[in-house]
Amino acid sequence: MVLAHLRALVVLSVGLLMWTGSARAAATDWVGDSHAAVRIITATDNIASASTLEAGLEFRFAKGWHGYWRTPGDAGVSPMVDWSGSENISGDEISWPAPHRLVIDDLQNSVYENDVVLPVKLYLKQAHTPVRIKASITYAACSDICVPFQAELTLPLPTGAEGTSMESALINSARKGVPGSAESAGIDVIGTRFAGTASGPALVVDLQSNAGAFVRPDLFVEGAGNGIPPAPKVELQDAGKTARLTIRLPALPPPDRLLTLTLIDENRTAEFKVPAGEAITEHSSVFLAALLSALLGGLILNLMPCVLPVLSIKLFAFTRQAGGSLRDVRLGSAATASGITISFMLLAASLVGLKWSGATLGWGIQFQQPWFLAGMAVLTVLFAASFFEWLPIGLPSSMMTFASNRSRGPMLEAFLTGMFATLLATPCSAPFVGTAVGFALARGPSEIFAIFLCLGIGMALPYWMAALFPGCVRWLPRPGQWMLVIRNFLGILLLGTAVWLIFVLWSITGAWTAGITTALLACLLVYRALISAPVKGQIAARASRWSGLITAGLAIVPLVVSLSAVAPVSQPAADREWQVFNSAALPGLIADGNTVLVDVTATWCLTCKVNDLRVLENAEVRSRLHQSHVIRMRADWSRPNPYIADYLHRFARYGIPLDVVYGPGRPQGEALPELLTTNVLLHAIDRASVRDYSPKSADSARYSGSR
Repeated sequence: MVLAHLRALVVLSVGLLMWTGSARAAATDWVGDSHAAVRIITATDNIASASTLEAGLEFRFAKGWHGYWRTPGDAGVSPMVDWSGSENISGDEISWPAPHRLVIDDLQNSVYENDVVLPVKLYLKQAHTPVRIKASITYAACSDICVPFQAELTLPLPTGAEGTSMESALINSARKGVPGSAESAGIDVIGTRFAGTASGPALVVDLQSNAGAFVRPDLFVEGAGNGIPPAPKVELQDAGKTARLTIRLPALPPPDRLLTLTLIDENRTAEFKVPAGEAITEHSSVFLAALLSALLGGLILNLMPCVLPVLSIKLFAFTRQAGGSLRDVRLGSAATASGITISFMLLAASLVGLKWSGATLGWGIQFQQPWFLAGMAVLTVLFAASFFEWLPIGLPSSMMTFASNRSRGPMLEAFLTGMFATLLATPCSAPFVGTAVGFALARGPSEIFAIFLCLGIGMALPYWMAALFPGCVRWLPRPGQWMLVIRNFLGILLLGTAVWLIFVLWSITGAWTAGITTALLACLLVYRALISAPVKGQIAARASRWSGLITAGLAIVPLVVSLSAVAPVSQPAADREWQVFNSAALPGLIADGNTVLVDVTATWCLTCKVNDLRVLENAEVRSRLHQSHVIRMRADWSRPNPYIADYLHRFARYGIPLDVVYGPGRPQGEALPELLTTNVLLHAIDRASVRDYSPKSADSARYSGSR
């Protein structure tokens, strides 16, 4: 009898151990430290017939520490998860339980504390097939300091019968904390409206409770700018059954954007959306200032390093017109100006289309595309060959009749020259251009077209002036033998532009694609140079036919390049001077008293290179940047990178260069002008290095940092 009891006890113990081990298969070990840790949990131990798998990311924060919601606020970083290493997983959907508001020195933060589970729905490629969950998780935990965390978690799940795990209750409880519709929370949204002005907008939300009275309602607004607005002003009426919440917004949101509102009141949560600031009429002076900024920015764009490669085309156009009649000068200048202006309108139309499609917007982003770089290299080489008189650029025979009028042929060439100049003039930003483009892209199509029209008029202004006052072109020397020398010199400058474009192409696609493109262009130039030598009629005609075929064949170069493999998006390896850009590390570095300089650059940004040579390589600047408490981060935007694009948008920038200085005195960062100067950068470092900035404290910090 005793033996039978012992045998039953052993069987029960083994079964209990097996059941416990099976249940624990639904969770990974904790990865982290005493401040914060994370693990993966699943609602089932096995993979059965379902096409989805309920899982969760469980974060554990020590007392006094917190993590961040999907929109962290004025500081912090929301968790980011990469599931790409998983097996039998085709997609994921993360849900976010309601956060609570944490205000530190007027900085608004939406945070999680203690223990929180983010429910995750994982979509399976095949049911009844084992799953291997592999997640790379990046998040931040903060107290008096902020610490970035990185966790690599792996959880295999075998096939088996359906059943719940010990962790399923945690996931179900977390699901209940995810905000649902207002109706499910017993709340009616009576109405929403915008009040105030464009410089001080506010959102007014009227609510009515069908259940208990409102107690302490809070409203988180997403989509109204960087971070989250402060807590609303709450007015309760009807014994707390109706509430009016007035939220002060930092800026006027784009009219085509939806604001996401998350309401939290005790144990009730709800989420609903509101169309952005269509109800606010922008003050006319703000829009007028943006138009003037665009006009001035377009004019300054002619003097920027990005435009220097096309200076040869403009210069030769003016010198060639110097010997013509006033009518020819006026028409040629107007045609070139029209080409520039219409090109800006085409850019505006492209950006409106990209905005409607939800793509990343930016000034000069076409230089991130290999097909564009290859196409511009082909056009630049063809223009250079025409300057060497190796390839006269004419019209197709079908258009010769139309162009037989002596004014039409040169006018078309001048118009195309203006368009070509515009395309090569947009790889980087300029003073006033970044402000104007940022204003336009944050608004609707009409504002985008208006701003880009002013940009085009500004850049074309010298040509419009020449068209209105053609006599000024007569001040240039008369055409003569000297023009042949100038023509060849300018052709060499254009070849230099082609070399630069090939270098940018190499940095994006690699040496193989750039080498093939270079070889094709070199063969074209050599062939054109050879057949341009005096030859007999039949040979010349045959060579001309072959030359036309070869030149036309170059049109396939951009297509071939566009099909080539582009290297994956990644930041360059860190060196001794510059670290790889990591926005998640910024709060911790600043909390430790460091000053951080973030430099957003690209291979194709010539203004960035000028800033490097004139300022960042300056001896005094290098001495300051080598101080132990100064950290340099560099973000390379040569290729499309959504994280860098989002970072630019935080500062209402849509183009580069962008330099931002962080520190105890500037925890949110101070964006510097596009064209840097030594004094601007050094003073920004002074302001960021000292929490309560003053000239004396800056001098003290500079002295102590140099000892």
